[in-house]
Amino acid sequence: MKSQEHFMQMLFGLSEWETDREQSISVEALSEILCCTPRNVKLILRKWENEGLLRWRAGVGRGNHSTLTILCDTSDFFSAYFKNLLSGGKITEAVGLVQNEKLPARIKRGLQQIWDSQFGFVLEEGESTSLDVLRIPRQRGFSTLDPAFVAVAAESHFLRQMCHRLVYYDQEQQTFLPELAHAWECNEERTAWTFYLRKGVRFHHGKILNGKDVEYTMRRLIDLDSPYRWQMDDVDWIEHQSERIITFHLRQPNSFFLHYMGSQAMSILPHDVPFSEQAVIGTGPFRMAEYTDERLVLEAFDDYYRERAVLDRVEIWIVTGHPGSRQHYELPNREQQSDSGSEGKDIVFEETGCNYLAFNFRRPGVQHDYAFRIAMRMVMDRNQLIKKLGEYAFSPAGSFLPSRSRAMTFSSSTLEEAASWLSRSSYQGETLSVFISEGKLFDIVGKWMKRRCQQIGIQIKLVPMTKANFLSDHVDLEADMAIMGEVFQSDVELGLIELYKNKSTMVYRFMDDHMRALVDDKLSEVLRMENRDKRMRALDLIEQAFEEQQWLLCNFHVKRIDRYHPALQGFVADSFGWLDFSKLWVKSFVTSL
Repeated sequence: MKSQEHFMQMLFGLSEWETDREQSISVEALSEILCCTPRNVKLILRKWENEGLLRWRAGVGRGNHSTLTILCDTSDFFSAYFKNLLSGGKITEAVGLVQNEKLPARIKRGLQQIWDSQFGFVLEEGESTSLDVLRIPRQRGFSTLDPAFVAVAAESHFLRQMCHRLVYYDQEQQTFLPELAHAWECNEERTAWTFYLRKGVRFHHGKILNGKDVEYTMRRLIDLDSPYRWQMDDVDWIEHQSERIITFHLRQPNSFFLHYMGSQAMSILPHDVPFSEQAVIGTGPFRMAEYTDERLVLEAFDDYYRERAVLDRVEIWIVTGHPGSRQHYELPNREQQSDSGSEGKDIVFEETGCNYLAFNFRRPGVQHDYAFRIAMRMVMDRNQLIKKLGEYAFSPAGSFLPSRSRAMTFSSSTLEEAASWLSRSSYQGETLSVFISEGKLFDIVGKWMKRRCQQIGIQIKLVPMTKANFLSDHVDLEADMAIMGEVFQSDVELGLIELYKNKSTMVYRFMDDHMRALVDDKLSEVLRMENRDKRMRALDLIEQAFEEQQWLLCNFHVKRIDRYHPALQGFVADSFGWLDFSKLWVKSFVTSL
């Protein structure tokens, strides 16, 4: 690779790349291009001649110039080099090469075609058999894959492919189904919950699951002061009746405890090895094979306790700075099957959750002024924002739940009305810091908001919400407002409660002590209710209180669109809009027997 890099460096320093065209150039000029001594230049040129890359003729005598002739096809050279970068997982270098301004247009087009062909479903030849691979591009880097801290929808989905919980919530049936526990029960007082673990479930490192792993996972949330720690507050002690029977004894009745056991935070980890984010070990259908800043590679786990995944490998590539792709589920470079119907189709998915503007009540400032918050509600006119976003937005939001929003009407407001409310507030022209989540969608919303704020005299500074400042208290201390999005897991009830209890959400982080006490009091009543409809009505009242006081502004429900090939089979979408990798397969991959 080093020799190829030097050759590429030389090409970028030349004005002529055409094959078999002789050009004059001195050793001294090549020395400057390659950043090495003339002696090393001569050694490198001799090596390239032996490899058939070029022909070098040294000028002998006064007035005789040295000449260089490119012998290789430069398109083929760059294609081979580009493929080596990709196969080696050097995604950032590959993206940088495609975007290099010195690259001729014809070569750039060829590399772009290779790049596009990498994504979607790819058939690779292994040592003894072919491998079915799904490769997905991702615009931003990973935050965390630690179950105790995971807070991003995509990362939650990837984690779910590697780790399972005791139970999971089925959204369609609105009931809990077995996962690592095949059965469970509670006493009449709902102060003792017993779980019966499946036999023979193996972790990715070969160990058999038992009750110690469940207890370790739960206690880890407490020891690490996880944002999900509150879910374990009622646990008094844990009883191990056998290796596969474990009982949680609670300090007080809790009808909602089963929801906690189905939480993503309770993804069961083995107790016998220290947790490592670069080597996550779970019981799911895929095991972590590689995890770097540039890609996450998941491989099918042959000893999975359920049906083995049809896919052999899933790769998520971080392609920051490169145009996005919807080829998540495409079959690149494959001819259409006669029975496959139309060409590519779209998966259109409305996320459960919404994009919102949160006011930071833990920091002094004009955001405590009701008139200012009303002015911001008018600035963030939902109807106009929806038109601006086009395909990115599904519908205006007045709630985190799309079903509730659809029952609402949203009247438009003008900037003149916003300015009128602003004049009644205590705003004095100060610059306000608005932290904004990463991604193209948030960038559009932030710039649109800033432009409208400027039109009525509100000065704002947009601050990117990086992984580092999100996980620290920097946002809490410095932000006046934040533009965020929340996406609920399939258990909507738990999602609504986590808004106010999970220490990683901006809703929780921005509430002052009075607001937290008010919400905690109402939630304590919710957790004692056995009837789901009553709980949902009570949670609705909490959300209505936030709406009446304009403590946060719901803006819109996000629309996700992914491309898929008609040959794709096994659609099972989760609440985050991702397809369950373990269920996917493609007709064109099936070989006739």
